[in-house]
Amino acid sequence: MSGFAAHAALPEPVREGLARLRMDELYFVPVRHHSPACALALQAMLRELRPSAILIEGPDSFDALLPLLQDARTRPPVAILSQAQATPRDAEAGEDGGELPPAHSAFFPFCDYSPEWIALRLAPELGAATAFIDLPWDAPGRRHGAEDGAQDGAASLMAERYLAHSAYLKALAAASGCRDQDELWDHLFELRPAAGLRDWRGLFADVFAYCAMARADYEPEVLEAEGSLPRERHMAARIREHRARRHALPDSAAAGPIVVVSGGFHTIALQQMLAEADPASTPAKAARAKKAGVPPARDWLIRYSFDRLDALNGYAAGMPSPAWHQWVWDSARSAGGAPDLHAVAAEALTRLARRTREQGLAEQLSTADAQAALLQATRLAALRGHAGPGREDVLDAVRSCFVKGAADEGTAGFAADLRRFFGGSALGDIPPSSGSPPLLEDARRQAGLHGLRLDDSSPRTVRLDLYRKARHRQRSRFLHLMDYLGCAPGRWRSGPDFAAGSGLELLIEEWEVAWTPLVEARLIELAALGPTLAAAALARLRREQAALADQGQARSASAAVRLLTRACVIGLHPQVPALLSLLARHLDEDPDPASVIECAHQLLSLRRARAPLGMQDSPELGALLLRAWTAALYLLPRLAEAGEGQDLDAVRSLVSLRAFVRALPELLAPEPWIAALERLAQVDGAPAVASAAGALLFLDGAWDEETLGAALLPHFGPGASAGQAVRALSGMMAAAPELLLTLSRLRQEFDRILDAWDEQTFIAHLPDLRLAFAQLKPQETARLAGVLAQTHAGLDASLAEAHYAISEADLAAGSALQLALAECLARDGLTDWATGGAP
Repeated sequence: MSGFAAHAALPEPVREGLARLRMDELYFVPVRHHSPACALALQAMLRELRPSAILIEGPDSFDALLPLLQDARTRPPVAILSQAQATPRDAEAGEDGGELPPAHSAFFPFCDYSPEWIALRLAPELGAATAFIDLPWDAPGRRHGAEDGAQDGAASLMAERYLAHSAYLKALAAASGCRDQDELWDHLFELRPAAGLRDWRGLFADVFAYCAMARADYEPEVLEAEGSLPRERHMAARIREHRARRHALPDSAAAGPIVVVSGGFHTIALQQMLAEADPASTPAKAARAKKAGVPPARDWLIRYSFDRLDALNGYAAGMPSPAWHQWVWDSARSAGGAPDLHAVAAEALTRLARRTREQGLAEQLSTADAQAALLQATRLAALRGHAGPGREDVLDAVRSCFVKGAADEGTAGFAADLRRFFGGSALGDIPPSSGSPPLLEDARRQAGLHGLRLDDSSPRTVRLDLYRKARHRQRSRFLHLMDYLGCAPGRWRSGPDFAAGSGLELLIEEWEVAWTPLVEARLIELAALGPTLAAAALARLRREQAALADQGQARSASAAVRLLTRACVIGLHPQVPALLSLLARHLDEDPDPASVIECAHQLLSLRRARAPLGMQDSPELGALLLRAWTAALYLLPRLAEAGEGQDLDAVRSLVSLRAFVRALPELLAPEPWIAALERLAQVDGAPAVASAAGALLFLDGAWDEETLGAALLPHFGPGASAGQAVRALSGMMAAAPELLLTLSRLRQEFDRILDAWDEQTFIAHLPDLRLAFAQLKPQETARLAGVLAQTHAGLDASLAEAHYAISEADLAAGSALQLALAECLARDGLTDWATGGAP
């Protein structure tokens, strides 16, 4: 494959750049991040040149972490997490007690085969100074967010989107018979023979030409706007500084060269900037960001994972299938400089077949299957001119030999398993001296106590028996606590929802759990809230409590009971007494009946789930239930004050209070409830509330049909306005929609009102009527239509069941035609004739 750089068709600037890969004491190393081929070549280069300094593309603020990066106890995959604090405006967004504003986060990852990692680890052995030279992440000119290759809200500081989007590389891939840029890269670089991998001069010359041609697709204005040129100017200035420092040494002539390791996309720009007049007398150095009230970015060394390094999972700088490249790298190390690709493929296929059998996957593979796939991969590699089976060769062989039937029929699960297998899930490790915040250490400790694996980021299903196992309840509280802080190591899938008061009959709670680098990144963001998870959650809970006043909920019983429930769910039980006292005060002061009724239901849920929520020893719950009941009865008359747009909310509150009464027959006597309903049904207030109250009295057996009809007569009888009738109907349908089907007198009265309306009145109230009748189930709607069809002379009940294949546009056109015809008849004096009147 060597000789790509010697191609005669390369433009003059690229050929000049090839000649400048060595500029006196400077050696430029253009790399692709996380490339084993580049890492092997760099390793050979450094051992041959024994440089005096190695300069690495990466924010120069990372220099403070060099001792940790070069610590023998640091084991990849790891990453530097750089966090720029939220601006004052962002911080204000979190003052309402909602989600805490996240810091702007970015990762700079390393794995065993990252060229940057090789440079960092070999430098002490060779006695070379090491420094990062890129622009700090929070410096002016540095871009945050999606343009940095954002992945799940966190940016990458190694984005290689330029290569993936290059028109030149796409054309080269097509001409080479490769499906995409990743396969092209493997074809040209990773799958060279051993001699080609050891020839670091030839390999880096080819990488330079490859990346320089990709850069030609981008205009300088684009590179300036998206931040590449400001970064390159900064890197060039830092290189000048180190070169001047070397020249100032007494023994500079005997000192080794300076090696500059950078993404291949930037190398040609660095060369061109350094070839200009050297401004060594005024070395440029970009200042850190100066944002009012915002501290500079902080950098942490954290553990990272293969799934976050996988380009197939959205990592813009990643190589696809990092586990595969790790196997290749391990083989190269054991073989003394070049991998045995045939052995790597054989081992991978054997492991894959064994895994399908051990895990009982749908596609279980035998040893014979693995042998057939290895033969296929070897032949494909020979056909494509590879030194041995590469990743795509092996994957193509797997698809050919392992997938039975059509590739798109029933193999989605196997494809996902295959992707996870070649992607890997390993987590790295960092020294205890790395300085993790106490909050992160507390979270790790508790995660270990609750059985979460911290060394593997593969998602696992966790099923918790909340009602019968105390240990499972503790684990659930830990997961909910982490979720409350916005750093849950997974997602809740099913089980009782105590906050919503639903699903309380379910015994099992299910989570999908995976400890990932984003969990630790978020914990670092929250470190200022407290040294422990409990302290951080308490700080947030107090913020929410204080924010109630700012939101106009200083006396809201429903808001107070939500805080109480949350405290129980996340395990902040020491705060329960204070929250119970707060709730008692709010029940005495809250003027909103809907809020008090919602509070009563939440207290009922707490009482029912007191075992999993740890409220068994809280006798205050029973007293608060009675207190909420008393407050709700006292405030119930306010529902009659509901305006036209508030009808349904008021009726829902009324129906909700009835459900509360029926749920506690042993505690609540029905007489006060019946008396309160009778007052509402007879009050001259909101028609929807009055009719709903009457319907509930009928359902509870306190009223008979005659009493109900008499109470509803003012709304449905003679003299009732159309608006009043529709509001009354909406209230009754929201409370007891079945009454219109079962009570013929009620149906007749309302039918009489509709019959008396003219067309304009009917159309004006049609939206409200449709909303009211939406309370019926489809079968009930059909039944009601049949009854009405039989009631009216000349209509056949079968019409109610007729279906016509007409569109909404057809209906609109028919309505327009009917109106036009009515206007013509009126203009000609034929309206009475058309309606059966006198000619």
